[in-house]
Amino acid sequence: MDTTKTGAKYALIIGLPIGLAFCLLPLSLTHFYPFAFLLRIASLRVFWNPLIWMIIAVSLTVALWQTGKVIAPSLKKRDTLKTSFYFTFLVNLRLLLIMAAIYFGGMINDALFSTREIFLAAIPYSIIIMLLFFAFATVSLSLTVSLVIVQLTKNTIEKEDTFYNEENKKRLLQGIKQIEEENSQD
Repeated sequence: MDTTKTGAKYALIIGLPIGLAFCLLPLSLTHFYPFAFLLRIASLRVFWNPLIWMIIAVSLTVALWQTGKVIAPSLKKRDTLKTSFYFTFLVNLRLLLIMAAIYFGGMINDALFSTREIFLAAIPYSIIIMLLFFAFATVSLSLTVSLVIVQLTKNTIEKEDTFYNEENKKRLLQGIKQIEEENSQD
């Protein structure tokens, strides 16, 4: 019985579509002038490249699968809500690191190959924006999507444990009956 993959499967089935929709939230915010201005000043335009979104989607898939394997062992040590926060924190941390690497790679690319002026003063604001979005995503997803993933994983593991325990009881009783029959025949 491999319970580590149970959490990873639920993480992909439930988390991937919702995670991709959540990642598209910043793109939809650019239709509002204050956000568009903020993103332009903060030099976050690197995220509007389709190749970047492919990298983020693949990173999300890998992060969900790898971190989903942590759910089952974590449920043995923590309750459901703490496991949900732990799972979401690890997934979001991996995505934050990928997105920060993309952002700073884009900044270096702009500095080397672009004639556009780089606003170095915007870097702290960009980091603050990423950290605020990270905190918002961690809290909101922990209380919604991740809680569903962790609860489904917990229910599945309990059902598998119950099934295997009942199967073992049946085998044990059959073994005892066979031994009693052999003893009564002697």
